[in-house]
Amino acid sequence: MKLKFSEIAIGASIGVFTYLLIEFFRKKKIKSIIIKGEYTVPENIPNRADALHSFERRKSDGFGGYMSTKINKALRDLYSKGINPDITDLKITIDSKKYKVNWEATIEPSKSGKAFVGLYTVGSAGSGADQRAKSQIEGMKKWNPNAKDYTLVLDFKNPTGIYIRQFFYKWTNPKDFPPFN
Repeated sequence: MKLKFSEIAIGASIGVFTYLLIEFFRKKKIKSIIIKGEYTVPENIPNRADALHSFERRKSDGFGGYMSTKINKALRDLYSKGINPDITDLKITIDSKKYKVNWEATIEPSKSGKAFVGLYTVGSAGSGADQRAKSQIEGMKKWNPNAKDYTLVLDFKNPTGIYIRQFFYKWTNPKDFPPFN
């Protein structure tokens, strides 16, 4: 039995359509991912107020919540599934009396078409924290020369207790993580 060109073309078209349909539903299946974390600053750690806003880690002793590390892993995991990720919400609660931090990030497929694959944070605590935190933003943008599209996710000001001002920026890296069409 010999197939005609038109029969082969129809069969190929059905195959391609089926593949695209499967990919469409595979991508749409993921609605949102919630990443949560918490940390408590030990009593014996020096500069506890500084440690309280160590959402990632301190250079001096490595203490911190490793928040960016955890969120960045989730972003890259979603990207590895062929989906452009985005951080759509970030919530932080700080109990200054117990030196405890809770955070929650919502990651969803990007509506902008950009693949946000990273989160950086800079900030400060105590008197003068606003100016110190703001002065760190431009330096942060030089940490990764491939990072682009810096977008503020959260400008955090601790409402009670130890004053903290912290900026959280998501970013893309089109060179290493080009967005999917």
